[in-house]
Amino acid sequence: MKIINLCLVTFILTTNISFSKEMSNEEIKKAYYKSYDLEKQRRFKDAIAVLKSVYLSFPNTYTINYRLGYLYYLNQNYANSIEHLNKAATIAPQSTEIIKILIYIHKAKDEWVKVETLSVQILKKDYYNITGNYFYALALKMQGKYSLAIKISNKMLALQPTSQIFLQELGENYFLNSYLKDSKSVFENLLILYPNNPTALYYLNKMKEYISKR
Repeated sequence: MKIINLCLVTFILTTNISFSKEMSNEEIKKAYYKSYDLEKQRRFKDAIAVLKSVYLSFPNTYTINYRLGYLYYLNQNYANSIEHLNKAATIAPQSTEIIKILIYIHKAKDEWVKVETLSVQILKKDYYNITGNYFYALALKMQGKYSLAIKISNKMLALQPTSQIFLQELGENYFLNSYLKDSKSVFENLLILYPNNPTALYYLNKMKEYISKR
């Protein structure tokens, strides 16, 4: 997560609450910076702890709720994460970064219908959003909706013909939908662009095994 500079202070001031006298701008900045350092060390519980004073002072601001939601997600405390993200969403309902973290949570829980629904919410705001389209295609694949997942991958490849993630999704969905010739072609081209791509190698080997058993 990128370090939030002094614009953080300005943003918090615009979210329905003013700073109390209990915490100075410098104290708030130090708490955030410390949380970034702890996050890099994967000490997520400690990163959450250092921000508690900020949250207690400003419980109804977007930035602290989003930050805690993200850290709770990293620490796999999904209920706590969702609670803070929902609170942030009431403050900034147009935020897509909240939706992305919710997608990560439901992906971790294999809740693919929810991942699909959330991805569509992003696409309603930004039809060609890369993250939204990727998780939409992934959710469709995991539900066996291969034909629609192929359409999504082709849509994005029309814009970014060498995209590794969408070439992988396209080749895999072709394979799962029994279009082996198309899948083979996609993965062979993928290896030209990205040598030793593990997804391409895996599926090409599976196709070789399949052919050898026929």
